[in-house]
Amino acid sequence: MTGITFGYEAETTLRVAFLGTSGHAFRNFLPCLPYLTVELAALWDPDPARAEAFARQFGARRAYSTVDRLLEETAPEAVMIGVEDFVGEEPRAASLMAQCLRAGVHVWTDKPVAARTDTVKELIALRDRTDRVAAVGMKTMFNPAYRKARDIIRGPDFGRPTSFTSRYPLHVPDRPGRPLTDPAVRSCLGHIWHPIGTALVTVGPIRSLRYEPAPAGGGGVALATFADGTVGTFHFSAGQSGTSPLERVDIVGERTNIVIDNASRLTWYRRGSTGPYGRTSSYFTDDASAPLVWEPEMSLGQLYNSNNFVQGYAQSLLEFVDAARGVRPLRFGTLEDALEVLEVFATLTG
Repeated sequence: MTGITFGYEAETTLRVAFLGTSGHAFRNFLPCLPYLTVELAALWDPDPARAEAFARQFGARRAYSTVDRLLEETAPEAVMIGVEDFVGEEPRAASLMAQCLRAGVHVWTDKPVAARTDTVKELIALRDRTDRVAAVGMKTMFNPAYRKARDIIRGPDFGRPTSFTSRYPLHVPDRPGRPLTDPAVRSCLGHIWHPIGTALVTVGPIRSLRYEPAPAGGGGVALATFADGTVGTFHFSAGQSGTSPLERVDIVGERTNIVIDNASRLTWYRRGSTGPYGRTSSYFTDDASAPLVWEPEMSLGQLYNSNNFVQGYAQSLLEFVDAARGVRPLRFGTLEDALEVLEVFATLTG
């Protein structure tokens, strides 16, 4: 288990710029920069006063209200994007990522990177032409609980995955083909990355999907078949209580299964038996086959129990910085992963 190198400890740092002042930028991305080996050279927002305020808050050397000028004057090695608005029917993140790639800059963006699969395919082609790193902040692909589940599934004691179940309160539009100006469509586009990202990182790509809407509430159930033959269900529980934990995932292997509650508590039910039916007097099993449970302790001032590390925001940025510096290639949160998510989005929204 390796520790984090704080920014002030690094002998060399990556010169980065940050574009955007979204709520996620304020809460989940910019506060992570001290844990990265980066120098925040500049910050952009179209509102000059807001750009200046964020620059002061997070220690950026300069503030800009024009992206072209920022790229020309500060020449960042990498750019991070945290915006929430749209340009027409596409998230602004798509055009900003393209602009940065054309400038020869590595780029990371918060989701949604795009609304259409064709836009992502264009970004993939641009990434390949410019030979730059292009990453998407799909936090569930970096969530420690889901990454641990991935390791268990691919280990020697799980067998092949046979079924996958996810519950997440995604609101699916009740009529297909509605434009992205509709709040229901934008909500679906903004949140679909979480349940589908979880499936991608644990089980893998989805081969087919069939959706049945619930009679009320905006949710429903999707039946999926994964590329490896695993079957699964996505329970889009849009009618659940706002006080309920959002997520629950259950992955079944061969006489073993994993349950992840609240995106943070992982229980691995290893192969074992409770004994002969009707004759077993104790519910305790042998230690060698007992379930294993992990969850973060919440008393110490550790990084692992910080929201941004529990959910995977920081790890997404850490992996991008490593890829931009050439330490290791980007494995998760790729544009290909984004393409998988948007193919599901297109299926659900018609």
